Amino acid sequence: MDEMTSAFPIINRRYQILNTIAIGGMSVVYRAKDLVLERHVALKVLKRDLSDDQAFRNRFRAEAKASAKLTHPNIVTAYDFGLDSKHLFIVMELVNGSHLKELIVNKEITSIYNGFLLIKQASSGLAYAHSQGIIHCDIKPQNMLVSDEGTLKITDFGISRALETISRTEKHSEIWGSPFYISPEQAGGKPPSPASDVYSLGVILYEVFTGNLPFEGDDALILLEKHQTEDFIPPKIVNPAIPDYLGKIITKALEKEPNKRFANGSEIFNELNSIFIDISKIGSVNKENLHESDRQKESNAKSPLKKTTKLDWSTVILSLLAVVMIGGLIPFWLFVYYSVNR
Repeated sequence: MDEMTSAFPIINRRYQILNTIAIGGMSVVYRAKDLVLERHVALKVLKRDLSDDQAFRNRFRAEAKASAKLTHPNIVTAYDFGLDSKHLFIVMELVNGSHLKELIVNKEITSIYNGFLLIKQASSGLAYAHSQGIIHCDIKPQNMLVSDEGTLKITDFGISRALETISRTEKHSEIWGSPFYISPEQAGGKPPSPASDVYSLGVILYEVFTGNLPFEGDDALILLEKHQTEDFIPPKIVNPAIPDYLGKIITKALEKEPNKRFANGSEIFNELNSIFIDISKIGSVNKENLHESDRQKESNAKSPLKKTTKLDWSTVILSLLAVVMIGGLIPFWLFVYYSVNR
């Protein structure tokens, strides 16, 4: 139990903290009750060291105002923000479900079709944000919440933008953008653009449809170097079940040069939307499993048992038929024998 939930305080004389939802590198998220509007909300309280940084506080206010204007079904709505007891906080809509990373790790995205529906929603939210002139800067599956009904919502727009005011030497890897999803230009110290968000979404595409990250490693600096210089294994090789047209979209989103990628969320959304009918056919026909290797192993393990079972039943049935036929012929031959003798 942390300092907030230990006494169940009321933040800003309005939000009563009920319980802790998640603890991250830069914040703690609580389930709280808005005592004015009488509804449950998600209350994100930033760590003390961020709240004490005046440059960050100024930028946070500006970005929180901008992100609060984002109204889209695939973006978490920001309700309020402020400073209370030397802690910056932001109040958002409460999404009951899991973040996308959990679904990937637990292999709960079982088909190309289901994964596509989630990614399409993410690109839709990103397209809207870019059309409003807002870049996320830290697109990763941990910042994508999936409700119990299957609706995906991107979160943390204002916070991610505000973090850009902190110099890289002062940032922790979990704060300034996960090195697993960061774009090559951001890794090289250049300012982000809408194409940077597209690259990060491309990493998520790769991860959702292959089960692997394009670049892995334990050292953040090595990962940054890989994003800038190293080639990834084509997704089609990792998972042959990926259709060619989807593999091309993933590859284009992961281009090293921003001008070779989709320029923004709208471009990749339109490209994904153009293949929706083809992906739907996959989903309606056979719900092709994403984890092809796991399915193949399971199939191989089960097939000998099936063959053995079928062979045993065949033997039993043939034996019964033989007994019936032989039993039926005995009276016939007896009839013939006595007829001849008579």
